Amino acid sequence: MELRHLHVVLTVARAGSISRAASQMKIAQAGLTAQVRRIEASFGGPLFLRRTDGVELTELGRHVVLRAEDLVDRFDDLVVTAHKLAARGDSGIRLGGVAGSPTALLVGVVRKMLPGVAQTTRVERGGDAVLELVRTGELDLALVVEFPNSRLRFPAAIGWRGVATERMLIGVPVGHRLSGRSEVLLSELAGEEWVVPDENHGGRLNLDSACAAVGFTPRCTHFGVDPVAAADLVRSTGAVAGFFPDRDLPGVLLKPIIGNPLHRRITLVWNTDVDIAAHMDEVHAGLLRAYRERTPHADHLLAS
Repeated sequence: MELRHLHVVLTVARAGSISRAASQMKIAQAGLTAQVRRIEASFGGPLFLRRTDGVELTELGRHVVLRAEDLVDRFDDLVVTAHKLAARGDSGIRLGGVAGSPTALLVGVVRKMLPGVAQTTRVERGGDAVLELVRTGELDLALVVEFPNSRLRFPAAIGWRGVATERMLIGVPVGHRLSGRSEVLLSELAGEEWVVPDENHGGRLNLDSACAAVGFTPRCTHFGVDPVAAADLVRSTGAVAGFFPDRDLPGVLLKPIIGNPLHRRITLVWNTDVDIAAHMDEVHAGLLRAYRERTPHADHLLAS
């Protein structure tokens, strides 16, 4: 039994008939029929029931197809990722992150640990894209963020550790009616203009859900902006926006939300097959130290 035999079984099962499978594989139907019989003999019983309109899987056949799909997919993935790693060569450490995550801190920590090793950095808009790059070996380690209404799925080939779970703060311009308050209620912002991320962004979904829970829909007027651009819009238009405690924003006052339901989790992820995976304890500890030193609003953090 070889991998090519599993491809034959899967092709016949998906086609639903020997004749259609033979046509797809560009071989004679009689030759494919003989090959299927030899494969069935290797498995110890029939995989298909022959019918006038095609074939149907037996119980043994369903078991073989289910396992074969997994084996073939994993083998194909092995070939693809091996080629990518071979093409990569000795290019140093590849770091990455999601836009808005403290990726620069990760870069600094790794550079301090391994000062003589070359580094490259890649930032993506979505966490799923970053996880796929880590899984395939195009990135060695990265930072992702996830929100309560948009959890990420971590593939088996990826290791991960939490860095911090942050509460969102509301940014208002100097002179705003709430600027003198130490805390605000989310419901008090019902009439405000909002600066928000894209609609499919996890933070936007989290905001919409939290506002709906207290009885309003945010009046969104500025879309798809990064934190720096959002701060500029808050200052220039008088709108409000959600910010996480990772930077000082001159001219924008950051207010904790009473009973805050808005938060995100920052997670360090890495490919378990790369050399630096053996140093994740050190990387994680260094990242935590750097994060606490940089974050000016540490009193608004939840536990990591």
